[in-house]
Amino acid sequence: MGGSAVNADQLHTLEKIPGCAGIKVFMGSSFGDLLTDDDTVLRRILANGHRRMAVHAEDEARLRERKAIVEASQDVRDHTIWRDVESALKATQRIVNLAANTGRRLHLLHVSTAEEMRFLARHKRYVSVEVTPHHLTLCAPECYEQLGSLAQMNPPVREKRHQDALWEALRNGLVDVIGSDHAPHTLDEKAQPYPQSPSGMTGVQTLLPTMLNHVNSGHLTLQRLVDLTSAGPARIFGIAGKGRIALGYDADLTLVDLSAKRRIEHNWIASHSGWTPYDGMDVTGWPIHTVIHGQGVMIDEALVGKPMGQPLQFLEIPSKALSDV
Repeated sequence: MGGSAVNADQLHTLEKIPGCAGIKVFMGSSFGDLLTDDDTVLRRILANGHRRMAVHAEDEARLRERKAIVEASQDVRDHTIWRDVESALKATQRIVNLAANTGRRLHLLHVSTAEEMRFLARHKRYVSVEVTPHHLTLCAPECYEQLGSLAQMNPPVREKRHQDALWEALRNGLVDVIGSDHAPHTLDEKAQPYPQSPSGMTGVQTLLPTMLNHVNSGHLTLQRLVDLTSAGPARIFGIAGKGRIALGYDADLTLVDLSAKRRIEHNWIASHSGWTPYDGMDVTGWPIHTVIHGQGVMIDEALVGKPMGQPLQFLEIPSKALSDV
């Protein structure tokens, strides 16, 4: 449920709607009009509810001040200069400090900087951390030179020192979740002159292939990938019946071939957008079968049967003081 000034005082009720994982807040403007950058409103949102609150943390005031940089250059390579490290770090520090005063648990979405990781390492008792395959796989400035606005996302794909810091945070346990940050803008939409082009890339379908390729490259273990994609999300958001292969849990499984070699291409993408930033990328490791509630829904890489998904159920987690989290 998106949190804003309009619904801040009702969020404690809205977050309990069946199928709702929690509250999400955009502190910096992105695609769409959902934006909450005022500390007074943020305090109201934090105080109204107890489920973990997910946050896209970029400082809106700084983004507005610096947008003239890209309006003048119209160069997508300046995306990281406009939406700079300070924009991300300042917002992350603000929301963590505000949450500390209310005892609210936070989930920081698509963290992209080394500086944020150093800060978040001191606040893990009540803050969980997500990174994306895009930030782990693509790197500036090369991605902008090769892909143009197809590499444009918020927060931006940054330079290698930040990517190295994300990998270190993933390996040492600071990162809890891998998220796709899927945004299926069409090629026509992305072809608009920068910065009018929308930010965001497709990511759901390529999440597992790109991360399995990283497993084969030695960047992480298969066990760690399972935790980041399955056990971690279930633990953080209290998803009932998910995240383990165990008696009494839903039989939701993906079987992968770690030695399968494939090439990711635009024409493989099922999203209506029809493209991927990884077009032409050769990977090792591929999902072969998918099982939902014990029933095969993808067999030998082909969809079978009828849709059978159901809303997730979320465990009620009582509000806790920070000292108890």
